Amino acid sequence: MRDWSRAFRRASFRGVPFWVDREAPDFGRRVAVHDISGGGNTVEDTGSRIPIYRVDAYVASDLADIEGRGLELVCRIAGPGFLTLPMDPGLIANCTSCRRDRRKDKNGLIAYDLEFLVATGAAPSVLGAVPSLRGIVVGAVAEIASSFASVFR
Repeated sequence: MRDWSRAFRRASFRGVPFWVDREAPDFGRRVAVHDISGGGNTVEDTGSRIPIYRVDAYVASDLADIEGRGLELVCRIAGPGFLTLPMDPGLIANCTSCRRDRRKDKNGLIAYDLEFLVATGAAPSVLGAVPSLRGIVVGAVAEIASSFASVFR
């Protein structure tokens, strides 16, 4: 029997990892409806809609505040970045919305509503190195903070 708890990978955007509670990709076609005088219509297919990925994400650990700030930082960077979700192949996307939801009765867990718009026509080479380096630096800072915190336990 398949072990579903191990079937999907952890998500990340620009190298900053997060967990996914729910992902809801939105695909479809663009259509133009032309009304005909006297009744009826014709529908013209004008191509694929740009996919939108809506993600209920979260960070959860003793360093959730630092991890959350890292996620917020990379979501604010202009231009597309590399998005990895648990089930789909990685893709190039822009983060168009990042909304934090922290609750006092769930310390150590910070939830996010994220929205990504697939960057059609953008090649990974166009992305440049700076966004990737920021993701790496944020991850390194979180690891250093974790090591530092363990000294004082």
